[in-house]
Amino acid sequence: MSTKELSVFIPESDMTFFRMLSKKMGWLYTDVEKDNKGFDATDCEAYREAMDDIKEGRIYSASDADDLITQILG
Repeated sequence: MSTKELSVFIPESDMTFFRMLSKKMGWLYTDVEKDNKGFDATDCEAYREAMDDIKEGRIYSASDADDLITQILG
């Protein structure tokens, strides 16, 4: 049997029914919000690098897209 992974947004009030239906149909599901509760963005290397860039003054701003391109290409 082939399977397909998909995302579904279900009202919280329907979750009990969805869990029951999933169990009866033999479907597997993952509660993404529940799985991501332990995630802390400040533990990521990219976050630490961004904070270092701010501390060192390596931040830039552009007034619009043309200004950004001019800054990048010189």
